[in-house]
Amino acid sequence: MPRLLTVAALLLALGGCSGSSEDSELSAGGSPGALTAADLERFLAVVQSHDGAMIPEFAPPEEDPSFNFDASAQELVMSFQTQCRRLFDVERQGSIWKRDTEWAQALAGNKITPSRFAALVRNVSLAIMRVRLEARVDLDRLVSQARRQVDHAVTTMNEIDEVPADERTEDDTTQRTRSVIQLGRSVALLEFAELVRQVPPESAAVVRKYSRQLKPLLPAGVNDELLAELKQLATARDKDVEQAGYEERK
Repeated sequence: MPRLLTVAALLLALGGCSGSSEDSELSAGGSPGALTAADLERFLAVVQSHDGAMIPEFAPPEEDPSFNFDASAQELVMSFQTQCRRLFDVERQGSIWKRDTEWAQALAGNKITPSRFAALVRNVSLAIMRVRLEARVDLDRLVSQARRQVDHAVTTMNEIDEVPADERTEDDTTQRTRSVIQLGRSVALLEFAELVRQVPPESAAVVRKYSRQLKPLLPAGVNDELLAELKQLATARDKDVEQAGYEERK
C-alpha cells in the first residue's frame, strides 16, 4: 500500500483540470470541465501570493487500516481505485490547506475557498500533463495499455489464487505479493491516464497560452520520471506490457 500512495502522490503532483461549475470542480474524480482564462488568472494570483510561489501538491490520504493483501484481485482493484480517487478529492485537500496558516492566508487574501482552489490545482496540473503527454504519445493507446497491464495483473493473481493457500509454493507466494504491488501501481497509472484523457482540449489550449507564467511555478524536472514511464507504457508492444513488472512463472 505505501508504494501505491507514493505513485499516486507523484501522479497528483502532475495532474488536474478545472470544471466550469462549482459542482464539477468539487467532484472527487469525475470528468473535468474546461478551464478558462479567468480560472488561470485566479489560480496564478493565489499561487504567487504564497511564499515560495510553487504549485502545491496534494497530500496522500491516510493508509486504509483495513487493506488486505490477501483479498481477491478484483477486491484489490476496487481498493486501489478508491485510494486513488481519495487522493484527488478536492474537499479533503481543501481542508488540509485550510489548516495551513500560509495557504489559509493566501486563500483568504484572494477570496477563494480551499476546495475551489484545490479543484484549480488538480485541474491546471492535469491540463499541463495533457499538453506534455499528447506531444509524446497517443492518449487512447496509453489508457488501453494501462488497462491491459491491470488486466494482466488480475489474471496472474487469479491463477495463483486457484491454488489453496496451504498448497502454494514459496515462489507462488512471492509472485502474488509482487503482483499485488504491481496491481496497485497499474491501477494508479490507469486512473491517472483516464483523468488526463478526460481533460478538455479547451483546457489544454488555455494552459498553453499561460505556459510562460506557469513554468516558473513548477519544480524543475517534476514531471520527467512519470512522463518517461507513461511514454514507455504507451509505446510498448502488447506482449511487453503484459510482462512488465513480472517474472515468468515456472
